[in-house]
Amino acid sequence: MALPTEVRRQLRTATRRVVRGRQNFTCQVFNPEWNAFVTHWAPIVHDFVEHALGPYAIQPHPVIERLHDGDHSAGATASFSMQDGRIQLATSMEGLPGMTLEKLTHEMTHGSLAAFPEGDMFYEEGYVDYSVWVMAHAPVWGEHREAMIQAAAYNIAQRRDRGLRDTNDYDRKRWAGGLFAMLVHGPWIIGNLKMKKLQGDLTW
Repeated sequence: MALPTEVRRQLRTATRRVVRGRQNFTCQVFNPEWNAFVTHWAPIVHDFVEHALGPYAIQPHPVIERLHDGDHSAGATASFSMQDGRIQLATSMEGLPGMTLEKLTHEMTHGSLAAFPEGDMFYEEGYVDYSVWVMAHAPVWGEHREAMIQAAAYNIAQRRDRGLRDTNDYDRKRWAGGLFAMLVHGPWIIGNLKMKKLQGDLTW
């Protein structure tokens, strides 16, 4: 799917404004090679999300940690703490650039939008799932762009499958929220959310 010209322009502008290394991160979750991948890309993700969506409400913590095994067993692959901005990643994404970048972007997007009302997965997760898919089309990802798009699309497909199983409120609302965001806002959601923040309208 080709994004509208205005959306592609916004993503190119956010890409051009990225300053590599403005925010440093450390990661001790994976093997040395993949830790290096994360520490290289995390500052880029951080800067890109800030330029795409506006200032962070909660700054991501500079130390990226390992996701607890219990959370991973329950189906999570990453998390963001609304208390201190800590990002946790599951070891299962080691060696997968698209998934790693998608999860880093997803969790940092939570930090960007943390001033919006919390606790409703329809917005808090569904809107972020779709927003990350839109941001995955930015040129900032370079050689990993197609893998990033595929990872974001796979995440949404998984949310759809879980939602349609109709087994719990979380999965139903998360998928429904992403679908609503796509149908109502479309790829303009990034610009719309940024404008809301600039105007002080912190409502979904």
